[in-house]
Amino acid sequence: MKRWYAVIAVLVLLAGCGNRDGEVIEPSAPEENNETTGTVMFQEIDITADGEQFHIVGQVRTEGNAFFYRIEQDGETIQEETTVDLEEADAGSFQSFQIMETFSEDTLSHEEPPFVVMYGKDEDDNEINANYVPIDTEE
Repeated sequence: MKRWYAVIAVLVLLAGCGNRDGEVIEPSAPEENNETTGTVMFQEIDITADGEQFHIVGQVRTEGNAFFYRIEQDGETIQEETTVDLEEADAGSFQSFQIMETFSEDTLSHEEPPFVVMYGKDEDDNEINANYVPIDTEE
């Protein structure tokens, strides 16, 4: 008797799962947004500071065509978000990039060093894989 209950329960479950009345679910196409990335990875970062200017070169691997950076010092943002556009490349390959900026005298005379925060963004515009790179401004 217990076997019949189990068989009936399985049949009801299968009938309920398969009842779509001919409705076909099509997969949705991914949205085209070159500003967002699923992951971002940096390597071989080299920083050169010369007086008020600094230069960052390195390689980045990202699923999108861009990554972002901002400059912070002592917990405050001193330069708002900037986008670094990349050329299209093979998926999974690293691309070279460079960033060149100039600091103000106030930034150079500050006790705390500035940090360049490089990161990607997800579909919801949230930062992902943030990398904090300090810039040595002492002469």
